[in-house]
Amino acid sequence: MKKLRVAVVMGGTSNERAVALKSGAQVVAALDRARYEVVPVDFTGEVAAIAALQGQVDVVVLALHGPGGEDGRMQGLLDLLRIPYTGAGVLGSALSMHKGMAKAIYRAVGIPTPAGIVLCAGEGTLAEHAARALAEVGLPCVVKPANEGSTIGIGIVRAPDALAPALKIAFGFDREVVVEQCIDGVEISVPVLGVATPRALPAVEIIPTSGFYDFETKYNPGATEEICPARISAAAAATAAEYALRAHRALCCRGVSRTDMIVVGDAPIVLETNSLPGMTETSLLPLSARVAGISFSALLDQLIREALTPTPSIAEERDGYHSVEFRSL
Repeated sequence: MKKLRVAVVMGGTSNERAVALKSGAQVVAALDRARYEVVPVDFTGEVAAIAALQGQVDVVVLALHGPGGEDGRMQGLLDLLRIPYTGAGVLGSALSMHKGMAKAIYRAVGIPTPAGIVLCAGEGTLAEHAARALAEVGLPCVVKPANEGSTIGIGIVRAPDALAPALKIAFGFDREVVVEQCIDGVEISVPVLGVATPRALPAVEIIPTSGFYDFETKYNPGATEEICPARISAAAAATAAEYALRAHRALCCRGVSRTDMIVVGDAPIVLETNSLPGMTETSLLPLSARVAGISFSALLDQLIREALTPTPSIAEERDGYHSVEFRSL
């Protein structure tokens, strides 16, 4: 049987480059060499390196994180080159990446999410932004760049005088910043896998030793305890799975996603959705898949197989996994 030529595109140009290199290395190591000829590609911003893949590979496994990698730009380039790739397309990637847009869509389809606002640079001073956030969101609140991942630039604000400094940090990463209510509860993440019939995988409970699941605790082994399945009630787990599936469909994700939530009592509240979940040794998707009986190698097999499956037509999508009922805001 002829082997598939698989390019693993990793690295990228975002603040998550180091993490994306780790994800890519893990993917490269896990791909079955009996089935695939693997072509590692460290993307450093040179579009020519991606264009050179046209006609040379059968499919691209995307191991990119952050702006330029999971926000639709790389996906658009691959679409123009007609190279199949894993994960969501341009629209799903862009919607998931922008936390403000994602929150608006959550609300439209009946998914509970913390109250919040989007602030734009140039539409006020830091003091004016802080005053608006204090008046419309209140304290405690979470301040984060709208288009970053891995909690980069994020801050939890519990005092009024800490709001402007947190906004300054977040605006240093993005011209748009989301300020939302800080919700205390059990932090979980629920992956979704599949195209024709997507299914939610077991929820992972996240317990950072520092008390805050920031960039350092995410990617340093031992800095966070991850428990799968999460220690939540059966009712909360079922609701969380439903919300993860609803978010996956509403945001036009494809193949895989991971939705982060806070569970208060038995009520999950959705924070954000990741359309290209991490694949490092501390990442949550591989852990959840393993608990569901899916090895890392088998997980990659499924993602590649679904990337090579033709995208449904508009008529098919109307009755398929993209069918979403939007409610009045």
